[in-house]
Amino acid sequence: MTKDIKLNRRFFMKGTGAAALLGGAAIGSSSSFAAGLGQSTPMSIGVNFDEGYNRVGTNSIKFDLIKMFNPGKQLDVGLGIADMDFRTMPQITAALKKRLETENWGYEIPPLDLPDNTVAWNKRRYNTDVPKGNILNSVGVLDGVLSTLMAFGKEGDKVIVQTPTYSSFFTTIHQAGMHEAENEMKLVNGRYEIDLDDFEQHVKDGARLFILCNPQNPTGNCWTADEMRSVGDICNKYGVLVLADEIHCDFIMGENKYVPYASLGEEYAQNSITYKSTSKSFNLAAHRTGYMFSDNREYIDKVLKGGHQRLLLNIMGMIASNVAYKHGDTYIDEQNAYLTKNAKFVEQYCAENIPLIKYKVHEGTYLAWLDCRELFEKLDAENKAIELTEYNKANNVTATDFFGVTSIKTYRTGDYMKEWFMDNAKIDINPGENYGKGGVGFMRMNLATNQKMLKLALDNIVKAIDTI
Repeated sequence: MTKDIKLNRRFFMKGTGAAALLGGAAIGSSSSFAAGLGQSTPMSIGVNFDEGYNRVGTNSIKFDLIKMFNPGKQLDVGLGIADMDFRTMPQITAALKKRLETENWGYEIPPLDLPDNTVAWNKRRYNTDVPKGNILNSVGVLDGVLSTLMAFGKEGDKVIVQTPTYSSFFTTIHQAGMHEAENEMKLVNGRYEIDLDDFEQHVKDGARLFILCNPQNPTGNCWTADEMRSVGDICNKYGVLVLADEIHCDFIMGENKYVPYASLGEEYAQNSITYKSTSKSFNLAAHRTGYMFSDNREYIDKVLKGGHQRLLLNIMGMIASNVAYKHGDTYIDEQNAYLTKNAKFVEQYCAENIPLIKYKVHEGTYLAWLDCRELFEKLDAENKAIELTEYNKANNVTATDFFGVTSIKTYRTGDYMKEWFMDNAKIDINPGENYGKGGVGFMRMNLATNQKMLKLALDNIVKAIDTI
C-alpha cells in the first residue's frame, strides 16, 4: 500500500468522507451563442444541444412515468421533472465505459483526486474556498438536508422556507417530523422579493432552522449578497441555522450572478451548511450523489453524530462527478448559453403569441415560472377543480401517487390546469401549488430541452388556447 493511499484511508476513517465527495456546480461567464432557432449548432465540447436526446423508453420519470400515470393520453413534450434532455458530456460517458471493463464490483475507494477537483471547481468557478476536510457525502442534496434537520432540530420544530419554493423541501421537513413555516415572497415588478418582517416573525415564533434555495427554485431568483445578508443577519442574531441548497448554482442566465451564501463573510459561513451536487449541472441525477460542507467543523461533527454516515457512495456516480469537475467548464458554459437562449425564446414567444401567459427571463436555474393567472381565469379553473373534486368524492374515483398510495382523486386549481395542458396541449408542466404559498395561478416549465421540442410545446399551447 502506498503512502498516499494510507493517508487517504486515515482521512476516510475520520468520518469526513471527503474522498467520496461528489460534485457541486457554479457558473462563470457564458460563451457567445449566436445560432438561430432551428439551426444545428455543434458544441466544441462534443455535444450538439440542438440535437437533444430521446429519453422515451429509458425508464425516464419525465416521459415514461408520466405516461404511466396518464394512460391513453398523448405526451408530445415532457417539461415537468427538473432534469435535462441533452446527451451527457462525452468524457463522463467514456470514463464510465472504462470502469465497466473491470468486471468486479467489490468495495472500492473513489477517485483519489476527487476531493481536490471538487475544491478546485468551486474555487475556479466562483472563487469560494471549500474546506476539504469538512465535506460530507450525501445521497443527493435532500439526504444531506434531512440529516441536518434531524441533527439540529427535534420533532415538531418549524423550518422556514421562502415560498414559492422547491416542493420536495416540504416532504423532507415532514420526514423529519417537523413543520414548514412559509415565508411567502412578494412579486414586485416581475421579480420576487423577501418579506423580511414576516421572516423575522417566524423566527420570533420559535423557528431555528431555515432552508435557503440559492438560486431559487422555482422563481429563478439569483439572490444578491445584500438580500442574503438581510436574512442572514436575522438568522445570526437569533441563532437560526441556514441550510443553503445551492444545487442550481451553475445555471445563470445572461449577466446575472450567483453568490454563494458562505462567501458573504465569516459570520455567515460559520452559521450555515451548504449542499451541492453535479446531478443538476451535468444531468447525473440517476447516480444519486451529492455533498455538503461547512466552515464550522462543529456543525459537521454534529451531523455525523446524528447518524449521517455516507463514507462511500455509488462508484459510478463518484467517477462521473470527478470527470465533470476535471473537464466540465466548457460544457457548462456552452450548455448555459443554450439554456439562456431558450429562456429568451420563450419570453419572446409568449409576448408575441400567448398573451394569456406572462413570462420574464429568469435569473438562474433552467426553470421558467409562468404566470398563467389570466389563463386560469379564462378557463374558470378554480371552480372546475372544485366540481371535479366533489364528483370524485361522490363517485369514489381514486388515483395512485408516486409512492403507490391510492386515495380519492382531488383537484387543486393547478392540478386541473396540469391535466388541461396534458389533454389539450399534450405537454406536462408542474402546478404552482406544488411550491407552497404564492404558487396559485403559476406553472413551472422546464426549459432544458432542445429548441425544436420547446417550440413544439409552445405551438401546442397556442393551438389549445385557440379552442377555448
